[in-house]
Amino acid sequence: MRDTAGPTDEHEAIADAFDRTTDPLAVHAPTFDDLTVDPFDLFFDAVAAPRDLTADTKRAYRRVIDQWVAHMDRQGRHPACPNERHVRQFVRHCCDDRGNQPDTARTKLHRLDAIYHFWQRDPAFPHPQTYDPFELVLSKLDLTRPPQKDPPRLSIDELTTYLRALTHIRDRAVVLIQLKLGVRAGEVCNLRLSDVTIDHPDLAAAYPSLGSHPLVTGRDNAVCIPSRYERSGNKSGRPRVLPLDDELRATFVALLMTRPDTGANEVFYTTSTHNPLDTEDVRRIWAEHFQDDYPETETHRAVTSHFGRHRFTTHWLVSQDWNRELVKYMRGDRIEGVEVSRETIDSYVHTYYEDIVERYRAEIYDFGLLTVSGAR
Repeated sequence: MRDTAGPTDEHEAIADAFDRTTDPLAVHAPTFDDLTVDPFDLFFDAVAAPRDLTADTKRAYRRVIDQWVAHMDRQGRHPACPNERHVRQFVRHCCDDRGNQPDTARTKLHRLDAIYHFWQRDPAFPHPQTYDPFELVLSKLDLTRPPQKDPPRLSIDELTTYLRALTHIRDRAVVLIQLKLGVRAGEVCNLRLSDVTIDHPDLAAAYPSLGSHPLVTGRDNAVCIPSRYERSGNKSGRPRVLPLDDELRATFVALLMTRPDTGANEVFYTTSTHNPLDTEDVRRIWAEHFQDDYPETETHRAVTSHFGRHRFTTHWLVSQDWNRELVKYMRGDRIEGVEVSRETIDSYVHTYYEDIVERYRAEIYDFGLLTVSGAR
């Protein structure tokens, strides 16, 4: 991240010459301090609720608001009345103290800026249209992510050691589904009982909605990952159905047999509050089990929840030499070159579950978990 100076003496001189200020919200901070109304709650009521944001997105907003409020409290200023210096210091706090990447800090600023825009548009608020400290900082700081390093190369034997050490069935299932299916952290959190079909009489009796999604109906031991158009929070524009091999199936059986009976649809839950997992929970699971041994180094990125997607893709493209279109189907990638306004040759290329299922089950890596547990 490259930083530049904030308001300079020259800026102050220009502001004085035109009877303006580089900190126009300072005068309103005491009034906000006296209010009993939370301006962030107004944003959620007026904007977030009507847009039907996903629970994960709402939690992300709440997280950044909490961080911003705590930061502004340390600055001695109401969080609705920042200046450019406050925003710059928040970026530095995110990167230096919280260990965020620059693009993560940028995402946080964009979320805070969306709230600030709401205040600007609402006539009840004093925020001027001509001043936006978040946009100022976004325009002046380079918050692009530095060139990506490769993840470390973990062999199947090395991964097996870690998976066997994962005695908590939920943690093992989270790591295993990402390694076996290449799904993103958000797709793990969004997975519902209806998306999973498992040929198991006890589970069918315990979970009537199990495997009820139309894409997995009639397909034994499979998982549907809906598109972002059907399941808000998923990233892929195309849905996909992926097989459960014996190892992942047995892990899912063990997970669902011990899953808390909350009456809700999500597959994965926290152990303490029995709330659905969010992406931060998934990242934490990977960090707890891998990052002591595989932190970021000068040559490699840390092993995080995205490692499974890298390992999955490398296995099929490099180790097994699969056709790229088959791998793109399993990853949920968009079809390159397809435009709504015209047809291209890519719009005539189609891949289906039946094209990959037999080869997948024959060629997916095995961690020997069934021989340890004996579970079927």
